[in-house]
Amino acid sequence: MRLSRLVIDAVKPVGEYNIIDLASDISKNVKNGSVSIKVEEVDIRTEGLKITIEGTKIDFHGVQKAMKERGAAINSLDEATVTSHGKG
Repeated sequence: MRLSRLVIDAVKPVGEYNIIDLASDISKNVKNGSVSIKVEEVDIRTEGLKITIEGTKIDFHGVQKAMKERGAAINSLDEATVTSHGKG
């Protein structure tokens, strides 16, 4: 079983780093894929993000760790695609 697509609703602190840095950190946990981040809203302290991750294999725990190290928090998992490689 492999996680191949994930859409995350998240928040990050304003001004501490940019979304390119966060995408780069997340991408280290994606095999043969891409990370897209869109800023959907901004308030005084946080930016609301929609993060789309696609690849042949996504390490979700690694993604969580990369986000936590940057001070970003997951609000919800909005979409997930898992592929199965069953026997036969």
